[in-house]
Amino acid sequence: MNMHIQRGVFQRFDPTVPSVPLVVDVSRSGREYPEASRSMIPFTTLHDNVSMYVDQIWSATPDVGGTMLYASFPNFWIDVNRHELDIDADLIEGQWPNTLQPTRSRTGLGLLKSKSRHGEAVHERKLTIDEVMERLDGYYHPYHAELKALLARHHTQFGKVYHLSGHCMSETGAATHADAGKPRADFCLGNRNGETCSAELMEFVGKIITDDGYSCTFNEPYQGGEIVRRYGAPTRGIESLQIEINKPEFMDVTTFKETSRFLAIQATATPILRAL
Repeated sequence: MNMHIQRGVFQRFDPTVPSVPLVVDVSRSGREYPEASRSMIPFTTLHDNVSMYVDQIWSATPDVGGTMLYASFPNFWIDVNRHELDIDADLIEGQWPNTLQPTRSRTGLGLLKSKSRHGEAVHERKLTIDEVMERLDGYYHPYHAELKALLARHHTQFGKVYHLSGHCMSETGAATHADAGKPRADFCLGNRNGETCSAELMEFVGKIITDDGYSCTFNEPYQGGEIVRRYGAPTRGIESLQIEINKPEFMDVTTFKETSRFLAIQATATPILRAL
């Protein structure tokens, strides 16, 4: 497999067969915690926010001619699926130089997590402006620059590109989410209510999922985050679709280990890649 690595930041898996206009990005599955990572809550609680194994679920991407980009760092460190100004001002020591745009940070789940998924405070102290800038310049911006370049290259070569943003979700909504306590489907496809990809693409992928016997919702509970918002432009031929998979379908949420059902989920993901 052809692989390009920017150590600690991302891994890019290039096609092993002739290239097709398909890019898969896995932005929230990173497990390389920087040495400076600190939290006073148990690691298992902190790590629960990581989308484990999603990179492996979509690992056939290069074998069908697509390119997969994988963020190596955990989203606790900095979350590339959030707007870079989605920051809780109370988490910062000093005055941020620009006007902040808090949205998800209001519940603690913005660019820099101030809470776990279940609402526990996660930081020992406030972060300095220099510390946040280092994370933006060293992790956030390089990942987005690579993804933007990948999509632009495929769009130039083929005139279109299919972009899947791969994630996983908890079985029920956590306290910090709008659907708190509610059970979720096996899959959730999000295109921000039609903004980031065509209804035809979402229905096409959804049919593959339901034909395999899984349940699937559209834009509920997740409509799509910053990544598909930033890059999806279906009228220009850039189709960005966020795909969430229910964690218990492939992993033990207590031990973080794969279960025997992992291969079945992978056996649904790979045909999606082949079909596209």
